[in-house]
Amino acid sequence: MDDDKDKKYRFRINADGEEELVIDMGGEQTYRDGDEEELAEHAFDDDYVYGGEACSDGEAVEGLLASARADMAAGNYSTALEYAVRAWEISPRDGEVAATKLEIYTRGLTDFSDGALAEAASAARDVKEYCGGERRRLMGQSAIGRLDAMMEELSAKVEALSEENEKGKAQRAAAFAADNRRSVIKLAVTGISFAVMLALSIFFSTIMYANTSGVNVVLTAVFAGVALVFFVALLFALRSFSVTYRRVRMNRDNSRTQTGREYEAAKARLDNLREIRDALL
Repeated sequence: MDDDKDKKYRFRINADGEEELVIDMGGEQTYRDGDEEELAEHAFDDDYVYGGEACSDGEAVEGLLASARADMAAGNYSTALEYAVRAWEISPRDGEVAATKLEIYTRGLTDFSDGALAEAASAARDVKEYCGGERRRLMGQSAIGRLDAMMEELSAKVEALSEENEKGKAQRAAAFAADNRRSVIKLAVTGISFAVMLALSIFFSTIMYANTSGVNVVLTAVFAGVALVFFVALLFALRSFSVTYRRVRMNRDNSRTQTGREYEAAKARLDNLREIRDALL
């Protein structure tokens, strides 16, 4: 630890576009005279240091893209993506960076599996907005045919799943709606009955001692007892209504059934493929 206390550490990107750690011993002149203060300010800014020389954002991006392409060629797509993401952070409207990201996510426009398809579609949107038409056309030459074939097959599947899903929802909706109507009627009857009995019990309670016969006292007790019974019934009616209404609402949600989930997944995949294809036209 004592040996390390006078060392200064800096990260830089070398001429091959690779990140490396530079150790500057105390008093050792690593960079040109007059640059030390400025370089210290940018010690961890790999946009600024490139191959030991001050560089522009464009040069940094080119270096990162070179590293990304080299890793792609070697099949190292995860590290290639790291370089591309860093390049995008430096230049978020660079069409070539967006194109490289799309190529990485799709392994050279050959793999459109679900794993990174959503990210690929997002990159495709950037390609469509920032990348030149010729670059997109060249990318599309090797991918449009494959995308068209997959989309054609998937469109038929989405249509079939949609029909099956809507048919199932319609069949369930009829039963659920009937149950819900019955629960609404029960809720209304018990609610009105409770309100009437409660109002009568309150009314007779105000005149319980208007006469000495005790009739009003009895009526108050009777109406209060009946109101209590209807209150309990009202609680059950509310619970029944909650259950039936929840079924009606859930039936509209595709994620609640296996067919609905398959439909949503297939539709999302089709939308992503279409977005990628449209970006390459």
